[in-house]
Amino acid sequence: MNIEHSLAILNQARNLSDTGRHGEVIELLGTRRVSEVERSPTLALVYGIAYGRRGHRGEGRHWVEVALTRSRQRGDRTIEARALNVRGALEIEAGCVDDAVGFINEALAKAKLEGDHSTVGRCSNNLGTIAALRGDYGRAIGAYTMALASFQRAGLHQGIGEIQHNLAFTYREQGDLESALQAADRAIEEAQASGDLTLEALARGGRAEVLLACGEVEVARREVERALGIREELGDVVGQAEDLRVLGRVEEASQRLEEAAQILRGVLRRAEEYGRPLLMAQAGRDLAPVLDQLGERKAALEIACVARGHFRSLGAEVQAKWLDGFISTVRSRGRRRREDSL
Repeated sequence: MNIEHSLAILNQARNLSDTGRHGEVIELLGTRRVSEVERSPTLALVYGIAYGRRGHRGEGRHWVEVALTRSRQRGDRTIEARALNVRGALEIEAGCVDDAVGFINEALAKAKLEGDHSTVGRCSNNLGTIAALRGDYGRAIGAYTMALASFQRAGLHQGIGEIQHNLAFTYREQGDLESALQAADRAIEEAQASGDLTLEALARGGRAEVLLACGEVEVARREVERALGIREELGDVVGQAEDLRVLGRVEEASQRLEEAAQILRGVLRRAEEYGRPLLMAQAGRDLAPVLDQLGERKAALEIACVARGHFRSLGAEVQAKWLDGFISTVRSRGRRRREDSL
């Protein structure tokens, strides 16, 4: 194979990855010889990212490790730092948050030495995500601010859009809905500027949750349905499950409780199938109150207890404590009913 053809494959894979077409990356590189992909740390990394985004964490981890090995052999510290950060992101998805921090901090140190602003931004973004997950919103905003500055220096619309999406989540969790909506709008604008359809779907799902918090239920429905349309176009089944969770919340807000329960049960099954502990926790948290409203108290308590365990294992104590309150309330109500029947 000549050098020009190899470069063409590399550029094609990069472009597909940068626009969120991870399924097409897998199709493209799946037609190449394994040895060809293994020789290129960049191709191996793009392949690993694609598998990870499509829910195949084992394959993703394998190819990221290949990228790490080859980049170290070649002394390519830029790709090494990027691969370490992706490895950390995969550990976050697996629920191994402490392990993730180690990979990401190592990546951040290497990226700073190389002056790689885009990787500094990605590392800072991941550290912000971990802080937000743990309820440390001040530290999260600090990390996101650092990431935003790095992405702006790199001129990376994709990174800026992801930061704005994460800021929208953080502001929403703090009850600052005006700032959350502004950040969510900016996330969509930056996603469209980057051409990353996966990011646009993510941003629209995030905006739908902000709109729900604002009481704009039907606008939220339209937003999440647009996100689901993009996911279907991309064949992104993992992202589709994440957006279906939001749709389930929309149905609950519309008092369509049976529909909400059906959707959220489906999300919970998919999350278990894909091995996504955070999505399992979120879907369980959202499903339990719906089941309680439907009179399925026992099932609501069981699901809430499991979700609480997932949140605790992730270090998400704010969410775990919310479920503590929910479980206590449902149990107290049950005791009162038994006492009243005596």
